[in-house]
Amino acid sequence: MTEINIEALHPTYLEIFNALDKDEVALLNIFKRMSGQQINLPVHLYTSDAVKKIIQDKAKHTNIDVSEEAGRFDYSRRWIRSVIKDIK
Repeated sequence: MTEINIEALHPTYLEIFNALDKDEVALLNIFKRMSGQQINLPVHLYTSDAVKKIIQDKAKHTNIDVSEEAGRFDYSRRWIRSVIKDIK
């Protein structure tokens, strides 16, 4: 495996490298698979449809802590409340 010269890394790859806890293999995999592509990352890690289903399924069986779920899925408390309200 080729050793990475950290001082010569492009700033974007350096940021990814640091986010990967300086895992050279992971960085090289990302580079090989995605170099040359422009990536726009979504604001949310989880899709809203999947979160709605999880919240609605949970709300049918138990009381929901809106703040806890908002923090868990990184959606606003207002949005979580609207999802719960839609099932009632």
